[in-house]
This record gives sequence, structure tokens and C-alpha cells, in this order.
Amino acid sequence: MPTVSIIIPTYNRPRELAEALEALTRQHYQDFEVIVLNNNGDDVSAVTAAYQDRLQLTYVALPENHHVRARNHGVTLASGRYILLHDDDDLLLPSHLEEAVGDLEAGADLTYTDAELFTYRWEGDHRIALDSEPFAYPYDPETIREDSTYIPSGSLYRKSLHDQLGLFDEDVFNYWDWDWILRVGKDHLILHPARATVLYAFNPSGNHESARQDAARRVFFERLVEKHQLPTNEMKNFHIVQAERRERLRQTRRTFNGQLTESE
Repeated sequence: MPTVSIIIPTYNRPRELAEALEALTRQHYQDFEVIVLNNNGDDVSAVTAAYQDRLQLTYVALPENHHVRARNHGVTLASGRYILLHDDDDLLLPSHLEEAVGDLEAGADLTYTDAELFTYRWEGDHRIALDSEPFAYPYDPETIREDSTYIPSGSLYRKSLHDQLGLFDEDVFNYWDWDWILRVGKDHLILHPARATVLYAFNPSGNHESARQDAARRVFFERLVEKHQLPTNEMKNFHIVQAERRERLRQTRRTFNGQLTESE
């Protein structure tokens, strides 16, 4: 059985998914399986089939578009001791998985890194990075209750955490990731090393999809606030958090050279 299970929910992003899978073939560490879960979107089996000879890959077509439930389904299918979360439009630099596994083998229960936020344009079937900047803030169990600086893409954790904490909370939907880091942080060791080995995509207009969903998200945000008794009632996406906290950016190792498929 593989050591790591990589869970990728996807919805109508065949070109981005292909790039994400291509980046996984370039990981220095290769003891992993990939579980791609199609959230009732257009068929992407041709994309996954193109990587069957280079990746240990399972493709599942789901009957509904529910990204949290898809991740939970992926957890039930995972055979690895460790689980890595991965959005379909983000990319991992080649050293990412090797170093993350090292973090867990050194004793961490969950590890997540800094990220490069990149804007892009399309050129044929691939993206060209236009600009990037680090998203790099120290992990603190108190300040993360005010604003989430946890980017789940690329985070690696022990699968056994689900035995203790349960699956991802579908009731908080868009805020499943903030809920997860809060739950894990109560009694488990979280590492947040200063290395930016996740490439986090912002769309070309500069407004991430989440910026346009405030009304729909409010009910889920209020559920999260009540569940964890958070000291905030202000919804923010990473654009807003970055703008407000930029002066508090920490020094981080940056190896992204601007080429989405050739860095490091």
C-alpha cells in the first residue's frame, strides 16, 4: 500500500487537473496514490487515463457537486497512512511531498506550508504565470481563530486523525478547511514550515471565486463561528487577508521560478 493518499476533488477544470497531475509526476517522493473525485462535472476520465501509466490513480465520478462530501468520500477510499489534500487548480513543487512526509515522520500530526499566490493567463492548454507573491504567515492557534491563513492544498496529515476527530464537517461547507485546522490544533501537533512549495491559483481577474459568494457563504460562516466561538463576524477570502496582513509576512524559502511546470 502507498504511504500517502492524495485526494483531488474536481469540477469542470480539465486543463487545470492535467497540470496538477503532471506536477505530481515530478514529485521527488513517489510513494503515493491519487484519488480524483469528479463532482458531477464534465467527464474528465480522458485526463486521468492519460496519467494511469505514470501515477497510481483512481477516478471516481460522483452524482452530486459537493466538494466537502467528495473529500470525505476520498478519505474512505484512501489506503495510505497519510492524506494530502489537493485542489484541482493548484500545483505542488517537486520537493513538496518529500519534505512534508519528513515532517510527519519527525512527529507532526499535520503539516502545511506557505504558498505562492499566482495570477495567470491561458496559452493553449496550459497556464502562464503572470505574477506571484508569497502567502506566508506563522501558525498561531489563537490568531488563526481571527482569520484563517491555512491553505489546505498541499497539507499532509495522519489519516488516523479522522478516527479521533471524524470526517470533514459538511455542515460548514465552504469553511470545512478552517474548521479542520481548528479541530486538529486543539490536541495535535501542527507544523507550518517556512517554505513556499504550493502554487495557489488566483484567477486572471485577480478575484478568486470565493470573493463572489459572500451571500451564499454567510450561513456556513455563522455555523463555523458558533461552533468554535470565534471572535469574528467578518468573512474574508485570501485576497482580503493578504491585503490586511501583508506587513506581517514572514521570511520563507521561495523556489518558484515563474515556470509552472519547471520550477525547482
